[in-house]
Amino acid sequence: MKEIETKILEFDEKLLRKNLEKEGAKYQGKHLLKRMVFNVKPNTPDIDEFFRVRTDGEKTTLTWKYRDNRKKSLDNTEELEILVSDFDKTVEIISKLLKGLTPFKQETKIEKWDYEDVEIAICTWPLIPPFLELEGKSEAKINKVIKKLDIKGENVGNTNLVKIFERYGQKGKDGGDLRF
Repeated sequence: MKEIETKILEFDEKLLRKNLEKEGAKYQGKHLLKRMVFNVKPNTPDIDEFFRVRTDGEKTTLTWKYRDNRKKSLDNTEELEILVSDFDKTVEIISKLLKGLTPFKQETKIEKWDYEDVEIAICTWPLIPPFLELEGKSEAKINKVIKKLDIKGENVGNTNLVKIFERYGQKGKDGGDLRF
């Protein structure tokens, strides 16, 4: 399945929340996400490929992602995701399958909203300022929502965390343990 997503840096959180409420967006809540990331293609700036086990304490997923950073469109990522019942057991299974790959332990805080079939997430990571992720069924739909909600900031497309962390002087920090 294609993931169509963009990230926006340096956005105005207060204005965004005000516009989301004014436009009747559906608030989905805030979660602390715990994840283990198995980087299949480390140190390759053009291609990202990884497995991720992630939980918000209620729902746990196993995801495979493949991103071609050379593509300039928002649909540069393939993603397969399934629900799993046990975070630790899933990490153990993937560790055995991917012998030699040490996973990163990471945490992030996510505040989610739904608006016009676009998922809007305010993402807070250790070491860097919050950024925005918008995911939808088409690039046109995402761009329409950005315009309608008057979201300003630096739209960096569907880029990887490496580039976001580097932008804030945190080169190499995205690929390690990140916890609050």
